[in-house]
Amino acid sequence: MTEVRPLFRDLIHIPERVQTNDFVLKLSEGVTEAAAADTIKNYVVTPQLARAFNEALGFIHGSLEGGRSAACYLDGSFGSGKSHFMAVLDLLLAGNVKARGVPELADVVTRYDAILNGKRYLMVPYHMIGARDVETAIMGGYADHVRRLHPDAPVPGFYLGEKLFEDARHLRTTMGDAAFFRKLNEGNEGAGDGWGDLGSEWETESFESAATESPEGEERQRLVSDLIAKYFRGYADVAATRGEAFLDLDRGLVVMSRHAQRLGYDAVVLFLDELILWLATRAGDVDFVSNEGSKLSKLVEAQRSDRPIPIISFVARQRDLRELIGEHHAGALEVRFLDTLKHWEARFDKVKLEDRNLPVIAEKRLLAPISDTARQEIDAEFDRIMRQRQPVLDTLLGSDGERDLFRKVYPFSPALVQALIAASSVLQRERTALKLMLTLLVKKRDELRLGSLIPVGDLWDEIATGDQPFSDGMRIQFDNAKKLWNQKLQPLLEQEHGLTWQDLQDGQADPQARRRFENDARLLKTMLLAALVPEVPTLRALTAPRLAALNHGSVVSPVPGGEAAIVLQKLRSWATRVGEIRVSDDQVPTVSLQITGVDVEPILANAAQADNDGTRRSKLQRILFDMLGVAVDNTLLGAQPFHAYEHVWRGTRREVDLYFEVVRELGYDRLRGRGAPVVVLGMPFDPKGRPPADHLAHARNFNDENASGGVVWQPSHLSDRAMKDLGTLVRIDFLLAGAGDRLTEAARHLSASDREQARAVLRSQQSALHQRIRGCLEAAYGIRPDNDGCVGTSVPPEERLVSLEGTFRPQMPVGADMKSAISALLDRLFEHRFPAHPELDAEVRDAMLRRVLERVQQAAGEPNQRVLIEDHSDRKHLGAIAVPLKLGVMSQTHLQLSSHWAEHFSRQHARSGGGPFTVGRLREWMNEPRPMGLQSKVQNLVILAFAAQADRTLVRNGAPVQASLDRIDDAVELREEALPEESAWRKARERASALFGLVSGEVRKGATLSRLASDLKAKAGEKRGPVAELLRELRARAEVLGVPTTAQRLVTMRSAQALVSDLTGAGAPLLVVDILAGAELDTSEAAVSRLLANVEDLHLAVSTASWDIIDTAIGLSDHRRAAAEGLREKVAEALEADEHVVALKPVLRDVQARATRLLAESRSAGNTVPPSSQPPPPPPADEEIVDEQPQMVIDASGATATLDRLQKLLADEPGSKLTIAWRLTRPRSGGRA
Repeated sequence: MTEVRPLFRDLIHIPERVQTNDFVLKLSEGVTEAAAADTIKNYVVTPQLARAFNEALGFIHGSLEGGRSAACYLDGSFGSGKSHFMAVLDLLLAGNVKARGVPELADVVTRYDAILNGKRYLMVPYHMIGARDVETAIMGGYADHVRRLHPDAPVPGFYLGEKLFEDARHLRTTMGDAAFFRKLNEGNEGAGDGWGDLGSEWETESFESAATESPEGEERQRLVSDLIAKYFRGYADVAATRGEAFLDLDRGLVVMSRHAQRLGYDAVVLFLDELILWLATRAGDVDFVSNEGSKLSKLVEAQRSDRPIPIISFVARQRDLRELIGEHHAGALEVRFLDTLKHWEARFDKVKLEDRNLPVIAEKRLLAPISDTARQEIDAEFDRIMRQRQPVLDTLLGSDGERDLFRKVYPFSPALVQALIAASSVLQRERTALKLMLTLLVKKRDELRLGSLIPVGDLWDEIATGDQPFSDGMRIQFDNAKKLWNQKLQPLLEQEHGLTWQDLQDGQADPQARRRFENDARLLKTMLLAALVPEVPTLRALTAPRLAALNHGSVVSPVPGGEAAIVLQKLRSWATRVGEIRVSDDQVPTVSLQITGVDVEPILANAAQADNDGTRRSKLQRILFDMLGVAVDNTLLGAQPFHAYEHVWRGTRREVDLYFEVVRELGYDRLRGRGAPVVVLGMPFDPKGRPPADHLAHARNFNDENASGGVVWQPSHLSDRAMKDLGTLVRIDFLLAGAGDRLTEAARHLSASDREQARAVLRSQQSALHQRIRGCLEAAYGIRPDNDGCVGTSVPPEERLVSLEGTFRPQMPVGADMKSAISALLDRLFEHRFPAHPELDAEVRDAMLRRVLERVQQAAGEPNQRVLIEDHSDRKHLGAIAVPLKLGVMSQTHLQLSSHWAEHFSRQHARSGGGPFTVGRLREWMNEPRPMGLQSKVQNLVILAFAAQADRTLVRNGAPVQASLDRIDDAVELREEALPEESAWRKARERASALFGLVSGEVRKGATLSRLASDLKAKAGEKRGPVAELLRELRARAEVLGVPTTAQRLVTMRSAQALVSDLTGAGAPLLVVDILAGAELDTSEAAVSRLLANVEDLHLAVSTASWDIIDTAIGLSDHRRAAAEGLREKVAEALEADEHVVALKPVLRDVQARATRLLAESRSAGNTVPPSSQPPPPPPADEEIVDEQPQMVIDASGATATLDRLQKLLADEPGSKLTIAWRLTRPRSGGRA
């Protein structure tokens, strides 16, 4: 049985009703002799207040010592106790024994004993509300107070006397001077006793003399005072209502100072309790505030310096006038006012009453336990509350975050107190903070139990039913907030809970329904407060968790900590119907209310043409596909009926044909599919009104053994309310699309600024509706329960899925959202199709497959099929792909190949009756005994890995083929390759390296053999042409020069030619390797190696040599014969020796140069041009000489040959430059040379 906690009314004193004067102190009444005792008794002096009294008395002391008037702001927010403070200060100055006996003020009273005991103060309390102007309030208030305090004292001469004197003269004529002056002088006979020397008796001469003085004249003031006192008492009332009846404030304060001095006072203390509040009520009239405000500087400084005693003013200030004026005016008016405000505020001191006094005062005056037992019970329960989850506690503690402060105000929270102070400061005038707190307690007197907290939302009703706000701007905002509550938020809750506000007021609502209504209302009311005073830290940037915490106990969740989720769900649902409710898209969404005076319903009505079955269907498709992460194609409902949806399953991407259609309207040809599985997401409504059962029957009637298979998912149909929300969303989409012309057209009745407010409301509602329809789709498809009235005609969970293939029996998937649910469904579909597919730990990528294959082939090339894997990413890929595919085992450092596939294919080969190992058969065997469903590239990886490991060569039509992961034809055969003898293999590897620069794997395997044979044939093919050409040219040269055919260079070249020809023409890899290993090289491997390495360069040198010049020079038989013979021998020697013995190219270059020089000597002295005696300049340091000839003389044929040779040299040496100089001569007889 649940324990019933005691009511708070049994633990603290909570009256049955709130009295008008509860916690409200009127300054003028609180300082009377009768009320003084209660004023002191009810006052709580905190340490901060004690410091404030010290500052205030110090301020008075300074004014007295300096003999000057002074003014001081008493700053404090709503409920900080400014009036009570001034009342106690008044009593201290008046010498009240109880006030001076307050223990907390003992130090202050002792410190300022001199000014408290030795001085007389005339304390004047004021209530400015309703005053005409400053003069009326201050001087009239002073006169009234003195009249009550000293009935027999002379009336102060504040009043303008001209009209008064006229009336007096008429009265003198009527009464006669004797009777007139006799009555006027009554009471003056004892002048000088008790009131000082206030003047002699009046007679005709003194009367007229006084009447002609200036308004500040002492005798004139005395005469005015006596006339009002004896004959014209009504003038005092007139002066209170007519500004012209008083002197200006500057002169009036002089009169006040003199009057008070004559009454025996040392100083006048003005307590202006509502002066700033009075100005705040007129904030809309900047002229009035500026004119009246400028007068306040007279409280401090005066144009006249004849105030005999100081006037000390305390001005209670609740709000800064800058804020109030700034709400209404800008520009020159605001600047003028601020200048005035700056002028007088610079002359005011300040005493601060802090907000933190309120909890201490509330604890003693409002929340004090009625007994020690009650205190113990409250303390124990408070300790339990402090064990709340930390986020909740942090919110309740507010920005101060103090446990002791929380205990002082419990069952209120510090957060509520902060909100109360801030909200009431701008929205209240009369009720104090304590009175508001008492009102909340009284309203909950019969239900507030120990352990409960007063929700922040309850504050709204007290604020909303209070006085109007100070400023016009806040008044408009406040009125719009109440309008929003009355016209939208309250009806929303009435509809939600099925009862009316009037039912609640009349007590006719079911208690449970009433509680649910009020709890929801508190959430919305808290958001209203946050919208009105967003600067309050407690209410700033509200989130669902904080909103729940601020209204602790109003939201109950079966799961601890689940309150925030419930609040967020409620707000998102409400935001779909009230656009002013905003829920952000952040990870922890912020929630808020936008307060405007704009109604968007007429705007939505003007967009009705955009709402139809087609646009609703299109909107649902976009939202659903967005939930699935699919880019929506506008043609999906047109020419292209499906979307090729990709699903990652066990590391591989699988494609399905995804439809979003009314199932009953989907033809069987589409259900048959095109090869990929078909997934149909049924429409959650039927434009023709058919129930879901009709759509399910259509899907179940489909039967086609050749179909691609798949599943139909028929959702429940959306409710009328959800469809209405969908229609609203379609309309808002239409209005907000484009550049804004649609909204402008639909909202012509609104001003431009109101249209922008409407746009903001519509955007907020659009976001909320979008989220709601997403949630409704999830509910319709059965992903989550329907908690928001989304579903109309429901489909039982066991009937929602219909299989399109015979043996697949789908079950409703479980997922956090639509995408994960679809993924779970497709997982089961592919698991059914391919039960043996491995669980690859990473999504397969082409680059990953290539790296895995490279590493597997590397391991296959090792004697023990084990290889060190140094690269971390390679180890990761092998572990994710090679291991699940059973290609091998990946340890921390090494990959060890597995024999799984070799054994599996061997078993399947035997069961199939033998035959060739074709790629097609291997693919089939992979799906035995259960389907694996490996994708083509993954199958190719397995096939190539098996080929490498089993030493099989890929062959097609008897010839080796190059295979890749991208494609291997099914007709390709994996054939075991015949291997060379070990000695031949070793010899071939050595020669491949020595002759062709090829490095081969050490292990003698088919794959290694094939690779080496392929590389050898490629290299031999490259060398075959240059070798043949070079041999042909050298044979010709040798024959000319008489070099025998048995010369070493020619023998080496014939051996090289035979080798590359045999290698190029060989077919099988084994034959290629055997040819290389068994080739007879008639000279040496070194000679052949040097030749093959340089054959292209040699061929170029021989083919470009200037053989005509060389041949001409060698054939000389004159005196140069010996030199010519030397040239011949040089060339012959080079042609006979192998390249590694004598390099041919440098020899040809040298011989060519020498031949050219030799030919240059062939002409007689008369037909030659003597060579230059100056050698040619050397080339630059960054250049080298490729070819150089000395000066020579040649005829036309020689010039042609020389130019051809130069042109060829330039072409063969890219970037080379030719330096030339020439001279053309002819015989003087006229023939051309």
